[in-house]
Amino acid sequence: MDVETLTAAFRSHIDGSAKFTRRMAIVLADMDGSTPRQLVLRCERLGLLKPNSWEWFVANGGITADQVDEVRAAARA
Repeated sequence: MDVETLTAAFRSHIDGSAKFTRRMAIVLADMDGSTPRQLVLRCERLGLLKPNSWEWFVANGGITADQVDEVRAAARA
């Protein structure tokens, strides 16, 4: 996904939210065709997320395969 599209999708997902969640990272990564890690790091580079956001996820349990499966299953429902 190009930068403009990613920025718009990011902003629509965080609209009204106090924080960027694992669920948001998973959904946006799926839209982008990337992994949650790649998505978060890209958003950091673009200034959409604070530096070290990925490190925060890692320090707080990461984004697990089970979480990815759960979010994808909910999206299909």
